[in-house]
Amino acid sequence: MRINNFEKFTFNNSEIRGIKLLVNFSLKNNVEIILHEETQDKYQQLKSIDVVKSFPPLLFSVDIDSADINSLNIPKEVNTLTLLDGHHRLEHLSLYKYDHPVPVVLIANQDVSVESYNSEINTDEDEFVDTLLQNNYNNLISSEYCITFQNTTYVNEDVKSIYDLYDFKRKLIKQEIITPVQNDSVDASTNIVDFTPIKLEEFYKEKYLFPPKSTWISPRI
Repeated sequence: MRINNFEKFTFNNSEIRGIKLLVNFSLKNNVEIILHEETQDKYQQLKSIDVVKSFPPLLFSVDIDSADINSLNIPKEVNTLTLLDGHHRLEHLSLYKYDHPVPVVLIANQDVSVESYNSEINTDEDEFVDTLLQNNYNNLISSEYCITFQNTTYVNEDVKSIYDLYDFKRKLIKQEIITPVQNDSVDASTNIVDFTPIKLEEFYKEKYLFPPKSTWISPRI
């Protein structure tokens, strides 16, 4: 994808800088787009160019040094974009193939911070802990892949990867045992459950998408 006609982009409440440009995703841009989360079909029901025109910028990271982005020393071509925020919007654009440019912000891979996206339990506390125990999660062992609830970590010794852990999160979401809730929600309470945060390099497993709302990524637009 050719990079031209861009401008510096400043995030609110962050010292990180990016660049902003317009991209028409209906064109053959010769770029690989890395996705990392499933979507919930939010934009599939309505085709409207007015909806597209109202989209906030899609946020991607690129393999460009942050110092080069700050100095606007940007290469003319970029081969890979990692989507950080905007899975629903990009899916909508791809579904209807709008011949229309949309705003895009690019930041350096090294400037990406990934936290676990909060989830709230839909059961009482004891019932949720029982669910963990029934699925062989306990607080007797330790592992880098864990679930945290009420300041206690729960581990399943058969969970050997971040993908195994988030497959279990997907199961809990589908069974409506937990519901994702924004990390900056003012209603966050002791009923919040977190999973080991996903690292940016773990986005790149071929043909694997994490459950919806698995990552809380900073900076945020």
